[in-house]
Amino acid sequence: MISLKNVKLLTIALLLISSMQVVSASIDDDVVSEIASDYYDVYGAPHLTANLACDDVFERGDEAILYVNLMNDGQITGYEADDDEIEDDFRDGQIGETLTRSFMSAELASDRAITKAESITATLSLVDSDAPIDIQLDTLLLGSISSGKSLDSPAAFPIKIYDNAKAGTYDLKLYVTYRYQKDSAVTPPYGDTYYWYEDMNETMYVQVVVEDEPYFKVIKTESDLQAGDQENINITYANTGDDIAYDCIARISVVDPFTTTDDEAYLGDMYPGDSKTATFEVNVADDATVKTYSINSEVKYKDEHDESQYSEGLKATVGVDASESKLNGTTMVGAVLLVGFIGTPLYLRSKKKGTKEEK
Repeated sequence: MISLKNVKLLTIALLLISSMQVVSASIDDDVVSEIASDYYDVYGAPHLTANLACDDVFERGDEAILYVNLMNDGQITGYEADDDEIEDDFRDGQIGETLTRSFMSAELASDRAITKAESITATLSLVDSDAPIDIQLDTLLLGSISSGKSLDSPAAFPIKIYDNAKAGTYDLKLYVTYRYQKDSAVTPPYGDTYYWYEDMNETMYVQVVVEDEPYFKVIKTESDLQAGDQENINITYANTGDDIAYDCIARISVVDPFTTTDDEAYLGDMYPGDSKTATFEVNVADDATVKTYSINSEVKYKDEHDESQYSEGLKATVGVDASESKLNGTTMVGAVLLVGFIGTPLYLRSKKKGTKEEK
């Protein structure tokens, strides 16, 4: 009669011929138990935690990289030896105690990998879909992390804070998937090792802060500009942010066809929700094209720490019309042409009539 051990050895030989040395979790555990000795059950798993490896405070309009670090603090919580399996192989004449102990040591060393997270994928998303943050790359492949270790370099997620973002703290969700080696088993007498893997996932959260600060907008522009004129333009600025802006000064920067020596206007302190109008005198070139132009502007102010700050670049839209002299000239030319157009047929008809009378 063929013994169970002989069946086991025969199966091992067939497996060696087919070069199958690693078995995944999809193989039935009962089948593997017939061909491999699993001396130990080791208990534990990876455990990942996330934290930001960069400043978590941003300003409106910022484009930045959000660096997220992952740490694996998974631990082995215990192990249990299969005494029956060990004793069985001790007594096996083809394996024996010395070889069994060698396989036991190899398996225990392999089983310690139970806390290693492998094939890690991290996906970053908004907890609140209305949060004023654009995650420009949301999924990264991050490799593996052994227990007690962190990523070699933090995961880098590029983000943009919307220009109109409200100040506050915003939650981001980090969904992480990975696999880990749940168990291993050795096949005496040749020492091939089988591995079981399991897929896992964890959800973590990080926060970013959009800081309180003034935020300026151009809400209205009034002008009556004509080519060749020297006129005022009125630009109304609003502080739509969350902080007071002190000693505000509005500035404009003009290019052709405009010139000015009056490029600053004092606005004073502007509280959230305030709007104030600045007046600038500009010159318009005689040959200015009749169209709509954008004038660059900004607001210089002092923050709560009495430090000078500048708004982002602002645009004021103004239109330039044709000058009255050009309009009058165009009108005169039109009148002459009209008289000529009307007068010519009358003259020709008169001349033609006179010719007939002479005949």
